[in-house]
Amino acid sequence: MDPWNALGTANPLQTALVGLYAAQLTGAGEIPAAFSMVTDRAARVLGLDASEYGITEGAPASFVLLSVPTPEEAIRRQVRPRYVVSRGSVLAETRPAPTRLSWPGEGPSEVDFIPSA
Repeated sequence: MDPWNALGTANPLQTALVGLYAAQLTGAGEIPAAFSMVTDRAARVLGLDASEYGITEGAPASFVLLSVPTPEEAIRRQVRPRYVVSRGSVLAETRPAPTRLSWPGEGPSEVDFIPSA
């Protein structure tokens, strides 16, 4: 599944999480940096310029849409992409799967694992 990592799933969020744990970089400023390492910085390593990467007019509309509010939540929750789009065509779509918890004495309720403000 992942040509660069025999145990991987080809999900850069997995690489970011493992890297954060291995290097013990779980500080508030380090987690967004790890997200950048597998997104923006990875694009630079591949030699992609502004016309090929990013959310700009005229870019090729290749992106992964994550249903989370922040990079930290993407890494923490290891979300699967909602959509994977390549050059304007949807290649993959993942429907959200609800999680239900049942506590003793309470009925089941859905949770999203997003911290409340």
